[in-house]
Amino acid sequence: MARWSIGNQLSHPPNSNYTYKFQTKDQIGTYMYFPSTLMHRAAGGYGGLNVYQRPRIPIPYPTPNGDFTLLIGDWFKTNHKTLQQTLDSGKSLPFPDGVLINGQAHTTFSGDQGHT
Repeated sequence: MARWSIGNQLSHPPNSNYTYKFQTKDQIGTYMYFPSTLMHRAAGGYGGLNVYQRPRIPIPYPTPNGDFTLLIGDWFKTNHKTLQQTLDSGKSLPFPDGVLINGQAHTTFSGDQGHT
């Protein structure tokens, strides 16, 4: 996975939305987005971006049989306010209690042998 920077912006109020508009010219592949602060990362502010090829620009690898987005993130049982207090006190976040895959604690995937 690669990532690219959309740029700095001023924060927006809680419970509001912000739409990013950007061009992914010649950036075919799988990317991810995430906030730059530890607390937002711990709270799960991340996701996947799949950028597919345009018809006139060939991709440098065989066309896959299919695809799905796989997101792996930390899972904390601790309340987010307690985690924020930990960060505000100058300490690092504790080791996570588990891992979430696509937002789920128990996930399985199936594939066909020989397919990409």
